[in-house]
Amino acid sequence: MKRAGFTMIELIFVIVILGILAAVALPKFIGVADQAHEGKLKSYVGTLNRTVGPALWSESISGTTNGSVTTLSSALLLQIDSLSELTADPDLSKCAANATPIAANTGTIASATVGATTYNIGCIDGGLTGAPSFFLDDGENVILQ
Repeated sequence: MKRAGFTMIELIFVIVILGILAAVALPKFIGVADQAHEGKLKSYVGTLNRTVGPALWSESISGTTNGSVTTLSSALLLQIDSLSELTADPDLSKCAANATPIAANTGTIASATVGATTYNIGCIDGGLTGAPSFFLDDGENVILQ
């Protein structure tokens, strides 16, 4: 009577192969969540620069602030939802005036901690001749502007 099934040596080979595959694949997946959160922050800053910033600037030009968006934090939150990664809602009153060139830790309006890195969303205030500019930095270098 012959029994059907796997021998012990075949099972050991399968376990070894699965272990090798896991050892190769695991390093690729470590940090994927942090990369996704960083990508979400970059997307948020891009939306601020392309859509929300010019809209707020237009509102400030038609108002009495001569292009400054520092009083429009509530209008910002009406136009774009705050991210869950941010430690607090963005505060446009902290926008820096005339900070050129953009430097890390300038006009930080919001911060987020992803993994071991703290990211800052910075703002350079608008004026009569230009819309506000938003950027993302990691405390040392500007990542996106």
